[in-house]
Order: sequence, then structure tokens, then C-alpha cells
Amino acid sequence: MVSLGRFPQRRVKRSLGAVARAGPMAHFRHLAQLADGMVLLAAFPIAYLIKTRLLPADLTQLYDPEVYIGPAALVAVGLLFFLQRRGAYESVTVLRLPTLLATVSVAVLQALVLGATVLFTFKLSHVSRLFVGLYGLAAMALLIGVRLLFRPLAHRLRESGSLASRVVVIGEGAQAERLQRVLADEAPFGIAVVAELPEVAPISDLLAREAIDEIAIASGELSADDLALLADECEREGVALHVSTQLLGQGFARATLEQVGELRLLSVNPQEHWAWGRAVKRAIDLIAAPLLIVLTSPLWLIAAIAIKLDSPGPVFFVQERLGLNKRRFHMIKFRSMYQGSEHLRPILHRFNEADGPIFKLHDDPRVTRVGRWLRRFDVDELPQLLNVLFGHMSLIGPRPMLESEVTGFEPWQRKRFSMLPGITGLWQVSNRVGQSFLAGLATDLDYIDRWSLRLDVEILLRTVPAILRNRTAP
Repeated sequence: MVSLGRFPQRRVKRSLGAVARAGPMAHFRHLAQLADGMVLLAAFPIAYLIKTRLLPADLTQLYDPEVYIGPAALVAVGLLFFLQRRGAYESVTVLRLPTLLATVSVAVLQALVLGATVLFTFKLSHVSRLFVGLYGLAAMALLIGVRLLFRPLAHRLRESGSLASRVVVIGEGAQAERLQRVLADEAPFGIAVVAELPEVAPISDLLAREAIDEIAIASGELSADDLALLADECEREGVALHVSTQLLGQGFARATLEQVGELRLLSVNPQEHWAWGRAVKRAIDLIAAPLLIVLTSPLWLIAAIAIKLDSPGPVFFVQERLGLNKRRFHMIKFRSMYQGSEHLRPILHRFNEADGPIFKLHDDPRVTRVGRWLRRFDVDELPQLLNVLFGHMSLIGPRPMLESEVTGFEPWQRKRFSMLPGITGLWQVSNRVGQSFLAGLATDLDYIDRWSLRLDVEILLRTVPAILRNRTAP
């Protein structure tokens, strides 16, 4: 982390949100949220009127309106949250009709799912589910209607530039053009570039002469003294300052400002993943792992008996692997080879069918008869559910590797250790027959860069078909 102690000490928000804007419409998002709040208030009596007056008599029985204020408020608060999360208050969303419709519709659906979940969990059977649904539909109709009415005005204001943020851009070339485009898209009514300067320099005279809302640094020679001086000038003038982290180096592309005690820190986390998403992923592991152990317990028993009857030795095979950030742990599998077969690997290495540091032999003589069937259906992997419970692994992630397999890794390849290893993963469900080691490794890195709960679900759904296709696991 890089300390930015020289900068004016104000409290910094930890969350990544919208860019801090200045100018005549700096608080547009907050105004829009307040307007949506008023719209959601208006949706309540409309939904109540439809339920009591317009529907057939057998569907109009309701308690007093006070009974439904709580559930409606829950849906409304959830809806405002999901609208914010889905970027409903960004100018590109308002100006593009398909994006507007999709954003509002999905946010309403998420809010209704939240409301239905609460009603079901707390068994609030006296609350009409139909009313909650009508409230969601009324809210969606009003939110979309208000936005459709506002769109022509937004287009005219953006084209006129009367409410645009006035920006000074420091830098040249493609980076400066890209920063201008991003700021223009993100600003409610666009930006007006007051001046373009080739490099960082004192701009007191420019600030004194011109009406300037923001200064954006895209490129140029940037020293700590220059940046501190410019920040002081902007602080005195009340002008917003934006600095592209690319100026600090490629490694700062994911930098965030954090307040730790009395210090302001520039933090770089290579895992730009949604924190709540990672928490949900771990919660799913802790819930699903014991459930899967119970559901597959007959297979465990059958496998254990078959292994003991087939060949002498223990039921389980325990091997040291590298996990999160190269932490060592003992991975557990059902034994599928004859006892002591690991010592024969150097002898068989000349028959290795895989490239890179991994060892793979299709007709491996060390594998027992039962072991072939265990591997055929990946039953030998089931004990790794215990590793998931212990926190060594996740259900889905990059495969855990042996220390001998990573000795020659390049620095960029070691990024695969930045997530918990998994029982299954993108490499395992991809077209792996004949796939090179480097290609498989690139697949793991692609998984880390693109990780989301949705991607995990897709991998999970593709795992069983991959097993049935009898593909060779890496």
C-alpha cells in the first residue's frame, strides 16, 4: 500500500461508487433517488385501489392499508437498492431505452423476490401476495413512465450543454480521449472540456479565469510533488480532481482509497471481486458440502468397501497440495492406486502423456480395477468435500496443484493461487482432451478474472455432463 498522508485528510468512503462530480448537476443521482422514492410512495395507493376496486370480488379481500405498509416499504427499499446497484441513475441508462427497461424490470423482480422471501421466511400468511405483486407492477410502471417522460428533456439538456460539467483535461493521446469519453458517459448531462493541457503544471491562473468544475489527469509526467500541489490548488478552489491510476503503473489499475485509522491508503487488490459475492460463495460451500456428504454417503460406503476388497491399503489417499496463496494443506481422495504407487512415478515419467509439469497416463498401471471406476465417474473426488468444510477448498475453483508442478511457474501464472482451489472448475468442464497445460492454466486465470456467482452456477451445471463424457481431469 502507498501512503497518501500529504493529501488533505478527509474521510474516504470504502465502497466503490459513482465518480465524485462537481458542477450544476453534481447531486443529480441523489435527486433522482428522491424522485424515485416519491414514485414508490405513489405506487402504494394505486396498488391498493386496484386490489380493492378493480379486481373480481373474490380477490378484493384485504386488511386495512396499515397492514401492508411494512411489506411495501421492504420492497421499496430493496428496489431503490437494486436500482442503484444496477446503474439506473447513470446517464447511459436513462438515454438508452432498452437498457432503461431492462434495468428497471430486473430491479423490480429482485425486490419482489426479496419481499416474497421475507414473507415466506417469517410466515406472514395474512399479507396478500397478490397485493405485493401489484405493488411491484405499479412501481415498475411508474418508474418506467417517469423515465420515459424525462428522456426527451435529458437529451435536450445534454445536447445544449447548459448543465454540463466543465472539465480541464491534462494529458494527450488515446488515454486522454478515453478519460474524456468515460467522464462524459458517466456525467448526467455530459461534460464541456474547457482546456486540454499536455502535462501537469500549476493552473492557478486558469482556475482564476475560468468556470471549472473538475480537473482530470489522464497522462503526462506525474511526480508526488506535482500531484500534491495540484490537489492543494483544487482543494482551495473547491474543484473536483480525477487522476487515472494508470499514471502510477499498470499494477494500480485496481487501486482504491481507504481510510485506516488516521492514515489514507491507496490499496491495490488484484482480486476485484464483489466482497458479498465471495461471502455468499463461502456460505454456499458451508451449506452444500455437508448436504452433499449426506446425499452421497451410500457412494462413500460402497467405494470404501470396494477399495478394501480390491487391494490392500487404506481407503483414503492423502496428499499435500498448494491452496490459497500457496498455503499447504492435505487433500483427501479415495485411494485409486495400489499402495506406494507414488514412488513409481519417476520410472513412468518417460511415458507421460501430458505436457508441462503435470503427469498423466491414460492406461496407468498403478491404478487398481476399482480405481478405474472411481476415476471414471470422479467418485474418488468426493472426500474433498471434507476439505471444503475445513476451508482448504471450495466447491468450484482452480484445481489444487502439487508443489513440484508449480516450481517453474512464471509470476503471472502464480495468480491462480489467489482463490481457493475447487473440486471442479472451468478447466475441468472445458474441452480438455488434448488441451495443453498452458491452455488449461490460462483457463484457470480466466476464471479468476471473470469470477462471479453466475459463472460458478454455469460451471456446476456443466460438471455432470463433463463427467459423463469421460474426460480426463487435469
